Formats: sequence, C-alpha cells, structure tokens
Amino acid sequence: MGGASPSIQEGRGPRGSNSFSGVVDGSQRLSRTTFKGPGEDGEEEEENSVEEEESDGIEGVLAPSEPSLLATMQQMTKIMAKLQAASSSEASKPPAFKTPSMKGPECFDGTQPLKVRNFIQSCQLIFHNELRNFSQDRKKILYATSFLIGRVAKWIEPYLSNLTNQDPNYVLSSWKLLESQLLTLFEDQMKSKKLKQNWIL
Repeated sequence: MGGASPSIQEGRGPRGSNSFSGVVDGSQRLSRTTFKGPGEDGEEEEENSVEEEESDGIEGVLAPSEPSLLATMQQMTKIMAKLQAASSSEASKPPAFKTPSMKGPECFDGTQPLKVRNFIQSCQLIFHNELRNFSQDRKKILYATSFLIGRVAKWIEPYLSNLTNQDPNYVLSSWKLLESQLLTLFEDQMKSKKLKQNWIL
C-alpha cells in the first residue's frame, strides 16, 4: 500500500493523447463544416441544369428561330394593311349607275319628211343615255347615218367618203351641222310645199 499512486494527468488518454483538446478541435471542425446529405450536391447541380434548359426552351419559343420568320410576319402585316385600305376605299365609292341600252332609232328614208325630227330626237336620246360611247361628234354622225336608207342614204354617201375633211362648214364636221342640214332638206322643204299648196288653193 505504501507504493506511490500513479499520477493522473489531465487531458490524457490511455495512449498519452490529449483527449480534451481533441474534442475541442473536433467540435471546431464540425462547426466549420456544413453537413450535406448524400447526393445533395449532385441533385442541386441537376436542378440548376434543368432550370437552364427550361429557360432556353422558353426563349426559343418566344423568339423567332429564323430571321425569315420575322420577315414573313412583316410581309403579312403589310399585305393586311393594303387589303384593309383597299376595302375601305371601295366602300367609300358609290356604285356606278349604268342606264340600260336603248333601242336604235327608226330608219329614215325621206318618204315622210316630217318624221325627220323624230329621227333626230331619237338619236339625241341615245347620245345622252350613252355618253361614254358617244363622246365625240364623229361617233354620233357615223351612228346616225347608219340608220339613213333610200334616197337619204344616197344623199349622204358622198359626204361619208370624205370624213377627213377639216372644213368647219362641211356637213359631217359636227353633229349639229348634220342635224341642221337634215331639218333643212326635209322638214323645211315640206313646210314650203304646204305653203305653196295653200297659196294655190
């Protein structure tokens, strides 16, 4: 019993290591280390890559994949604008009124001179009804003379062979002059004959 008891050294383990300092150092290392479960780093990286792929896919849908697609859309917009402008301009214009074509005048042969005025009036109505077709005097003259027959056709024939005559006093130089000539030849002569007959009676 008299032997000296072994001295207890604080902080020493069985092998002479400092167990207290080891615990302290270990706790410091644990406090500095962030614990992660198994596979957490891989899952986080995988989630990031999936999010990047999704964002790339959305941008691909929103933005045109090719420059030609944007050009096509611009062309379609221009075409639609032109169509709308054309439809609005057509809607603003009133519909064109077109009168029905009229029957030609009754042929005049001179055997009944007083009918010459009816012939001229029929021609005038047609000229007014179809202004576009009879915008020039020459067209009026050629149309009216095509309904002259018999002795009246023989009278007008030499004048028709010289339509290029520029003399203002020429019978076929204007419609008014032809109209006046027909009235003088037939209506006035008929009136003068009646006057002579009345004087004789």
